[in-house]
Amino acid sequence: MEKKMKKRKSAWICRAAVSMAAMAAAVCLGGCGAVETLYSGKGEREYGKAETMVILTTERLRYENVYSEEIWTAEVDGGGTAFETVLTGQIHDFLKELKVMSLMAREKEITLSSREKELAKTAAGQYMDALGSVQAEEFGLTEEKAEALYTDYWTAEKLVETITGDMNLEVSDSEAKVISVAQIQVSDRTRAEEIRSKIQEEGMDFFAAAKEYSEDPEIKKQLWYGLMGEEYEKTAFSMASGEVSPVVEDGGKYYILRCENDYDEAATRVRKEQMIREKRSAAFYSSYQAFQAEHPLTGDEELWQGLTVTGSPAVTADFFEIFETVCAGEEQV
Repeated sequence: MEKKMKKRKSAWICRAAVSMAAMAAAVCLGGCGAVETLYSGKGEREYGKAETMVILTTERLRYENVYSEEIWTAEVDGGGTAFETVLTGQIHDFLKELKVMSLMAREKEITLSSREKELAKTAAGQYMDALGSVQAEEFGLTEEKAEALYTDYWTAEKLVETITGDMNLEVSDSEAKVISVAQIQVSDRTRAEEIRSKIQEEGMDFFAAAKEYSEDPEIKKQLWYGLMGEEYEKTAFSMASGEVSPVVEDGGKYYILRCENDYDEAATRVRKEQMIREKRSAAFYSSYQAFQAEHPLTGDEELWQGLTVTGSPAVTADFFEIFETVCAGEEQV
Protein backbone atom coordinates (compact mmCIF):
# COMPACT_ATOMS: atom_id res chain seq x y z
CA MET A 1 0.00 0.00 0.00
CA GLU A 2 4.76 0.28 1.18
CA LYS A 3 3.73 3.95 1.33
CA LYS A 4 0.14 4.40 2.28
CA MET A 5 -1.91 7.51 2.21
CA LYS A 6 -0.10 8.93 5.20
CA LYS A 7 2.92 7.62 7.00
CA ARG A 8 1.50 7.87 10.51
CA LYS A 9 -2.21 7.36 10.05
CA SER A 10 -3.80 5.12 12.63
CA ALA A 11 -4.56 1.56 11.68
CA TRP A 12 -8.13 2.28 10.68
CA ILE A 13 -6.88 4.67 8.01
CA CYS A 14 -4.44 2.13 6.67
CA ARG A 15 -7.42 0.00 5.77
CA ALA A 16 -8.72 2.80 3.57
CA ALA A 17 -5.43 3.24 1.74
CA VAL A 18 -4.28 1.60 -1.43
CA SER A 19 -0.67 0.48 -1.52
CA MET A 20 1.18 2.37 -4.10
CA ALA A 21 2.03 -0.02 -6.68
CA ALA A 22 1.01 -0.29 -7.83
CA MET A 23 3.55 0.41 -4.68
CA ALA A 24 3.61 -2.67 -2.80
CA ALA A 25 0.26 -2.93 -4.16
CA ALA A 26 -1.24 1.00 0.61
CA VAL A 27 -2.16 2.00 2.56
CA CYS A 28 -5.27 5.89 0.88
CA LEU A 29 -6.56 7.99 -1.26
CA GLY A 30 -12.20 13.88 -8.35
CA GLY A 31 -13.68 16.09 -10.24
CA CYS A 32 -14.66 19.68 -10.36
CA GLY A 33 -18.11 19.19 -11.76
CA ALA A 34 -19.45 17.29 -8.75
CA VAL A 35 -22.58 18.47 -6.96
CA GLU A 36 -22.89 18.89 -3.22
CA THR A 37 -24.13 15.80 -1.38
CA LEU A 38 -27.78 16.11 -0.49
CA TYR A 39 -29.24 15.05 2.84
CA SER A 40 -32.29 12.82 2.55
CA GLY A 41 -33.20 12.85 6.21
CA LYS A 42 -32.39 9.15 6.70
CA GLY A 43 -29.33 8.85 8.90
CA GLU A 44 -26.20 10.98 8.86
CA ARG A 45 -25.03 12.17 5.47
CA GLU A 46 -21.63 11.48 3.98
CA TYR A 47 -19.15 14.28 3.45
CA GLY A 48 -19.96 16.55 0.53
CA LYS A 49 -17.96 17.91 -2.37
CA ALA A 50 -15.78 20.27 -0.33
CA GLU A 51 -14.36 17.65 2.04
CA THR A 52 -14.12 15.07 -0.73
CA MET A 53 -12.03 17.37 -2.88
CA VAL A 54 -9.67 18.07 0.02
CA ILE A 55 -8.76 14.38 0.26
CA LEU A 56 -8.89 13.67 -3.45
CA THR A 57 -6.53 16.47 -4.42
CA THR A 58 -4.22 15.69 -1.50
CA GLU A 59 -3.87 12.14 -2.75
CA ARG A 60 -3.29 13.25 -6.32
CA LEU A 61 -0.48 15.47 -5.08
CA ARG A 62 1.09 12.77 -2.91
CA TYR A 63 1.00 10.00 -5.50
CA GLU A 64 2.21 12.12 -8.39
CA ASN A 65 5.11 13.42 -6.29
CA VAL A 66 6.33 9.84 -5.98
CA TYR A 67 5.18 8.13 -9.16
CA SER A 68 4.33 10.87 -11.68
CA GLU A 69 1.06 10.95 -13.63
CA GLU A 70 1.75 7.51 -15.08
CA ILE A 71 0.53 5.92 -11.84
CA TRP A 72 -3.11 6.54 -12.74
CA THR A 73 -3.21 4.26 -15.77
CA ALA A 74 -1.22 1.44 -14.16
CA GLU A 75 -3.24 -1.78 -14.16
CA VAL A 76 -3.80 -3.37 -10.75
CA ASP A 77 -5.31 -6.69 -11.86
CA GLY A 78 -5.59 -8.93 -14.87
CA GLY A 79 -8.80 -7.29 -16.00
CA GLY A 80 -7.36 -3.93 -16.97
CA THR A 81 -8.61 -2.03 -13.91
CA ALA A 82 -6.69 1.22 -13.59
CA PHE A 83 -5.10 2.28 -10.32
CA GLU A 84 -7.09 5.51 -10.48
CA THR A 85 -10.38 3.59 -10.39
CA VAL A 86 -9.37 1.54 -7.37
CA LEU A 87 -7.99 4.53 -5.52
CA THR A 88 -11.16 6.55 -6.04
CA GLY A 89 -13.15 3.76 -4.42
CA GLN A 90 -10.73 3.68 -1.52
CA ILE A 91 -11.08 7.43 -1.02
CA HIS A 92 -14.83 6.97 -0.78
CA ASP A 93 -14.38 4.19 1.80
CA PHE A 94 -11.98 6.34 3.78
CA LEU A 95 -14.39 9.26 3.95
CA LYS A 96 -17.32 7.05 4.95
CA GLU A 97 -15.24 5.49 7.72
CA LEU A 98 -14.06 8.88 8.91
CA LYS A 99 -17.64 10.12 9.12
CA VAL A 100 -18.83 7.05 11.05
CA MET A 101 -15.87 7.30 13.40
CA SER A 102 -16.55 10.94 14.10
CA LEU A 103 -20.10 9.96 15.09
CA MET A 104 -18.76 7.15 17.24
CA ALA A 105 -16.34 9.52 18.97
CA ARG A 106 -19.15 11.96 19.61
CA GLU A 107 -21.28 9.24 21.20
CA LYS A 108 -18.38 8.26 23.44
CA GLU A 109 -17.83 11.95 24.29
CA ILE A 110 -14.32 11.95 22.87
CA THR A 111 -13.43 15.52 22.03
CA LEU A 112 -10.39 17.69 21.45
CA SER A 113 -8.89 19.68 24.26
CA SER A 114 -8.84 23.46 24.08
CA ARG A 115 -5.22 23.32 22.90
CA GLU A 116 -6.05 20.70 20.28
CA LYS A 117 -8.95 22.78 19.02
CA GLU A 118 -6.58 25.71 18.58
CA LEU A 119 -4.19 23.52 16.59
CA ALA A 120 -7.00 22.16 14.42
CA LYS A 121 -7.98 25.74 13.65
CA THR A 122 -4.36 26.61 12.85
CA ALA A 123 -4.08 23.59 10.55
CA ALA A 124 -7.26 24.62 8.76
CA GLY A 125 -5.91 28.11 8.23
CA GLN A 126 -2.64 26.80 6.84
CA TYR A 127 -4.48 24.45 4.52
CA MET A 128 -6.70 27.25 3.21
CA ASP A 129 -3.66 29.46 2.62
CA ALA A 130 -1.90 26.66 0.73
CA LEU A 131 -5.01 25.90 -1.32
CA GLY A 132 -5.79 29.48 -2.28
CA SER A 133 -9.07 31.34 -2.34
CA VAL A 134 -9.93 30.55 -5.96
CA GLN A 135 -9.58 26.82 -5.50
CA ALA A 136 -11.35 26.91 -2.13
CA GLU A 137 -14.30 28.65 -3.74
CA GLU A 138 -14.39 26.04 -6.48
CA PHE A 139 -14.44 23.26 -3.87
CA GLY A 140 -17.05 25.06 -1.79
CA LEU A 141 -14.59 24.89 1.09
CA THR A 142 -14.62 27.34 3.97
CA GLU A 143 -12.14 27.55 6.81
CA GLU A 144 -14.90 26.29 9.12
CA LYS A 145 -15.36 23.15 6.99
CA ALA A 146 -11.62 22.57 6.87
CA GLU A 147 -11.42 22.94 10.64
CA ALA A 148 -14.30 20.48 11.09
CA LEU A 149 -12.50 17.97 8.86
CA TYR A 150 -9.30 18.26 10.88
CA THR A 151 -11.37 17.90 14.05
CA ASP A 152 -13.06 14.74 12.75
CA TYR A 153 -9.73 13.29 11.67
CA TRP A 154 -8.12 13.97 15.03
CA THR A 155 -11.03 12.73 17.13
CA ALA A 156 -11.10 9.56 15.01
CA GLU A 157 -7.47 8.93 15.91
CA LYS A 158 -8.24 9.56 19.57
CA LEU A 159 -11.16 7.13 19.31
CA VAL A 160 -8.84 4.35 18.15
CA GLU A 161 -6.41 5.08 20.97
CA THR A 162 -9.23 5.13 23.53
CA ILE A 163 -10.68 1.79 22.46
CA THR A 164 -7.37 -0.02 22.01
CA GLY A 165 -5.25 1.77 24.61
CA ASP A 166 -5.43 -0.96 27.26
CA MET A 167 -4.97 -3.88 24.85
CA ASN A 168 -1.77 -5.88 24.60
CA LEU A 169 -0.43 -4.96 21.17
CA GLU A 170 3.14 -6.05 21.75
CA VAL A 171 5.03 -7.60 18.83
CA SER A 172 8.40 -9.27 19.39
CA ASP A 173 11.46 -8.79 17.21
CA SER A 174 11.33 -12.46 16.25
CA GLU A 175 7.73 -12.13 15.02
CA ALA A 176 8.56 -9.03 13.00
CA LYS A 177 11.99 -10.13 11.80
CA VAL A 178 12.87 -9.06 8.26
CA ILE A 179 15.71 -10.56 6.27
CA SER A 180 17.05 -10.04 2.76
CA VAL A 181 17.58 -12.93 0.36
CA ALA A 182 18.53 -13.48 -3.25
CA GLN A 183 16.77 -16.27 -5.09
CA ILE A 184 16.90 -18.36 -8.21
CA GLN A 185 13.52 -19.76 -9.24
CA VAL A 186 12.94 -22.57 -11.74
CA SER A 187 10.09 -24.98 -12.48
CA ASP A 188 12.03 -28.25 -12.35
CA ARG A 189 13.80 -29.75 -9.34
CA THR A 190 16.44 -31.50 -11.43
CA ARG A 191 17.26 -28.23 -13.14
CA ALA A 192 17.46 -26.50 -9.77
CA GLU A 193 19.87 -29.12 -8.45
CA GLU A 194 22.06 -28.66 -11.53
CA ILE A 195 22.20 -24.90 -11.03
CA ARG A 196 23.03 -25.29 -7.34
CA SER A 197 25.84 -27.63 -8.27
CA LYS A 198 27.26 -25.00 -10.61
CA ILE A 199 27.28 -22.53 -7.73
CA GLN A 200 28.52 -24.77 -4.93
CA GLU A 201 30.83 -27.13 -6.75
CA GLU A 202 31.93 -25.25 -9.83
CA GLY A 203 32.18 -21.82 -8.16
CA MET A 204 29.71 -20.01 -10.41
CA ASP A 205 28.73 -16.60 -9.04
CA PHE A 206 25.24 -16.75 -7.53
CA PHE A 207 24.03 -13.57 -9.19
CA ALA A 208 25.46 -14.57 -12.55
CA ALA A 209 23.56 -17.84 -12.23
CA ALA A 210 20.41 -16.01 -11.20
CA LYS A 211 20.63 -13.69 -14.17
CA GLU A 212 21.15 -16.60 -16.56
CA TYR A 213 18.77 -19.20 -15.16
CA SER A 214 16.09 -17.71 -12.91
CA GLU A 215 12.57 -17.66 -14.32
CA ASP A 216 11.66 -14.84 -11.96
CA PRO A 217 13.52 -11.59 -12.78
CA GLU A 218 13.13 -10.43 -9.17
CA ILE A 219 16.35 -11.75 -7.65
CA LYS A 220 16.65 -9.79 -4.41
CA LYS A 221 13.74 -9.51 -2.00
CA GLN A 222 12.95 -8.62 1.58
CA LEU A 223 11.25 -11.41 3.45
CA TRP A 224 9.15 -11.61 6.59
CA TYR A 225 6.93 -14.35 7.94
CA GLY A 226 3.78 -14.97 5.93
CA LEU A 227 5.05 -14.00 2.48
CA MET A 228 6.13 -17.44 1.29
CA GLY A 229 5.46 -21.09 2.06
CA GLU A 230 6.55 -22.95 5.18
CA GLU A 231 9.57 -24.76 3.70
CA TYR A 232 10.84 -21.61 1.95
CA GLU A 233 10.57 -19.52 5.12
CA LYS A 234 11.97 -22.21 7.42
CA THR A 235 15.04 -22.45 5.21
CA ALA A 236 15.47 -18.72 4.63
CA PHE A 237 15.17 -17.71 8.29
CA SER A 238 17.62 -20.39 9.42
CA MET A 239 20.43 -19.15 7.16
CA ALA A 240 23.35 -16.92 8.05
CA SER A 241 24.41 -14.03 5.84
CA GLY A 242 26.27 -15.32 2.78
CA GLU A 243 24.94 -18.87 3.08
CA VAL A 244 23.42 -20.66 0.06
CA SER A 245 20.50 -23.00 0.65
CA PRO A 246 19.71 -26.45 -0.70
CA VAL A 247 16.90 -26.59 -3.27
CA VAL A 248 13.59 -25.55 -1.69
CA GLU A 249 10.12 -26.26 -3.11
CA ASP A 250 7.35 -23.71 -2.71
CA GLY A 251 4.07 -23.60 -4.63
CA GLY A 252 5.29 -25.89 -7.40
CA LYS A 253 8.45 -23.83 -7.98
CA TYR A 254 12.00 -24.65 -6.91
CA TYR A 255 14.32 -22.14 -5.30
CA ILE A 256 17.95 -21.72 -4.44
CA LEU A 257 18.36 -19.02 -1.82
CA ARG A 258 21.29 -16.91 -0.76
CA CYS A 259 20.97 -15.00 2.52
CA GLU A 260 22.06 -11.40 2.00
CA ASN A 261 21.19 -10.07 5.46
CA ASP A 262 20.00 -12.39 8.23
CA TYR A 263 18.57 -9.50 10.26
CA ASP A 264 17.57 -6.18 8.72
CA GLU A 265 17.20 -4.04 11.83
CA ALA A 266 15.63 -0.99 10.18
CA ALA A 267 13.17 -3.04 8.14
CA THR A 268 12.29 -5.12 11.21
CA ARG A 269 11.47 -1.96 13.12
CA VAL A 270 9.16 -0.79 10.32
CA ARG A 271 7.55 -4.23 10.09
CA LYS A 272 6.94 -4.27 13.83
CA GLU A 273 5.18 -0.92 13.65
CA GLN A 274 3.05 -2.22 10.80
CA MET A 275 2.10 -5.35 12.74
CA ILE A 276 1.11 -3.27 15.77
CA ARG A 277 -1.08 -1.12 13.53
CA GLU A 278 -2.68 -4.25 12.10
CA LYS A 279 -3.37 -5.63 15.58
CA ARG A 280 -4.84 -2.31 16.66
CA SER A 281 -6.97 -2.21 13.54
CA ALA A 282 -8.36 -5.69 14.11
CA ALA A 283 -9.14 -4.87 17.74
CA PHE A 284 -10.77 -1.57 16.85
CA TYR A 285 -12.92 -2.85 14.00
CA SER A 286 -14.83 -5.30 16.15
CA SER A 287 -16.27 -2.26 17.95
CA TYR A 288 -16.46 -0.11 14.83
CA GLN A 289 -18.44 -2.59 12.74
CA ALA A 290 -21.14 -2.98 15.37
CA PHE A 291 -21.55 0.80 15.54
CA GLN A 292 -21.49 1.18 11.76
CA ALA A 293 -24.31 -1.33 11.32
CA GLU A 294 -26.53 0.82 13.52
CA HIS A 295 -25.55 4.13 11.89
CA PRO A 296 -25.94 3.92 8.11
CA LEU A 297 -24.87 6.94 6.08
CA THR A 298 -26.83 8.68 3.38
CA GLY A 299 -24.78 9.50 0.31
CA ASP A 300 -25.18 10.83 -3.22
CA GLU A 301 -24.12 8.36 -5.90
CA GLU A 302 -24.18 11.12 -8.50
CA LEU A 303 -21.36 12.86 -6.66
CA TRP A 304 -19.12 9.82 -6.80
CA GLN A 305 -20.03 8.84 -10.34
CA GLY A 306 -18.62 12.15 -11.51
CA LEU A 307 -15.32 11.96 -9.60
CA THR A 308 -11.91 11.08 -10.99
CA VAL A 309 -8.50 11.77 -9.57
CA THR A 310 -7.13 13.10 -12.83
CA GLY A 311 -10.23 15.23 -13.30
CA SER A 312 -9.47 17.06 -10.07
CA PRO A 313 -7.23 20.11 -10.06
CA ALA A 314 -3.55 19.79 -9.28
CA VAL A 315 -2.89 21.62 -6.00
CA THR A 316 0.03 21.97 -3.60
CA ALA A 317 -2.05 21.79 -0.41
CA ASP A 318 -1.51 18.53 1.51
CA PHE A 319 -4.15 17.94 4.18
CA PHE A 320 -2.25 15.16 5.94
CA GLU A 321 1.16 16.78 5.82
CA ILE A 322 -0.28 19.88 7.49
CA PHE A 323 -1.87 17.70 10.15
CA GLU A 324 1.47 16.00 10.71
CA THR A 325 3.29 19.30 11.00
CA VAL A 326 0.81 21.22 13.13
CA CYS A 327 -1.03 18.63 15.19
CA ALA A 328 0.84 15.33 15.41
CA GLY A 329 3.52 16.49 17.83
CA GLU A 330 0.82 17.42 20.32
CA GLU A 331 -0.27 13.80 20.50
CA GLN A 332 3.10 12.80 21.86
CA VAL A 333 2.95 15.21 24.77
